[in-house]
Amino acid sequence: MNTTLPAPIVVGVDGSPCSDLALDWAIEEARLRRAPLRLVYVVDSPGPRGAYGYLTDEVTTFGDDLLAGARELAAARQVPATTAIVCDDAAHGLIREAKEAALLAVGSRGHGGFHDLLLGSTSLQTAMHATCPVAVIRPRTAPDPDEGRRIVLGVDGSPRSAAAARVAFELASLHGIGLTVLHTWVGSLSEATAGLDAQDALEVRARMVLNDALAPWLSRYPEVDVRKLVLKQTAARALVEASAGAETVVVGCRGRGGFASLMLGSVSHALVHHAGCPVVVVHE
Repeated sequence: MNTTLPAPIVVGVDGSPCSDLALDWAIEEARLRRAPLRLVYVVDSPGPRGAYGYLTDEVTTFGDDLLAGARELAAARQVPATTAIVCDDAAHGLIREAKEAALLAVGSRGHGGFHDLLLGSTSLQTAMHATCPVAVIRPRTAPDPDEGRRIVLGVDGSPRSAAAARVAFELASLHGIGLTVLHTWVGSLSEATAGLDAQDALEVRARMVLNDALAPWLSRYPEVDVRKLVLKQTAARALVEASAGAETVVVGCRGRGGFASLMLGSVSHALVHHAGCPVVVVHE
């Protein structure tokens, strides 16, 4: 009998509204996966990293109370949870705690123990350097009633894109919702001046990339309703627009081809700032 526990979901908590969204998201993911939850409160305190002796009674009391409340919320939804107070900078502490995690969830902004949880700081650092997928939890805009709840995935044929596809199909299957998959292309000036034949060839090539990227997953997840879109548009704009009303948007941390700018600081950076739903950034 296999008694191996699934990898935990790790979430950073600090009591801010964005942190509360991340906590709720992480509890639901852990419940669906039947996975344990790891609740982490990070204190940016003077002294060497990991120097727990620098924590004041006031800080530890606040952290203990915050984590106790988060653990109660998880228990109410039958999700087992462990807790940790870490003395470190926010991004480094979370990355260290999430080394063996299935997912790391953070709010898009924070305060208190995560006082530096601002876009361009903890959210981007964890998305860039964590070894597991990182979910930056942004508020969702209202879904289109004609579209319903859907996962959005950006693909480009790269290894990280393949890893993102795996995560996106898992999420769609777990939540019982559809998946919209995007691949974008933008012709160069020389190709544009070559006429419609060159443009047609680029679009055909883009559709081949999309079909090849999906081939391994369609048979593995036949229950997932998949919609394929090939757009002549920049990757950042296409994904930000598609994220409006989506359940989650999933991308690799870096890419190539149709998503040539898919690296933190460009496409992923744009999504973390502007997406209309949570963003999951996937590493290989």
